[in-house]
Amino acid sequence: MKSLPSESDPPPSPCTKVCRMAGPVCAGCGRTLDEIAGWSRMSPDEKLAVLARLSSQKAAS
Repeated sequence: MKSLPSESDPPPSPCTKVCRMAGPVCAGCGRTLDEIAGWSRMSPDEKLAVLARLSSQKAAS
């Protein structure tokens, strides 16, 4: 059974394994190329900011 992430775990990548650019963002996860390339170097707060933006974009569409 997979355990739930704790507050100390870094936010998970939003990658959906549908890696295809649709204009400036990935059709699968909605991140920009810079966000995809820099994900592993982002701080947890930066990752949460990206995830929040993705969530608000999804809600708006």
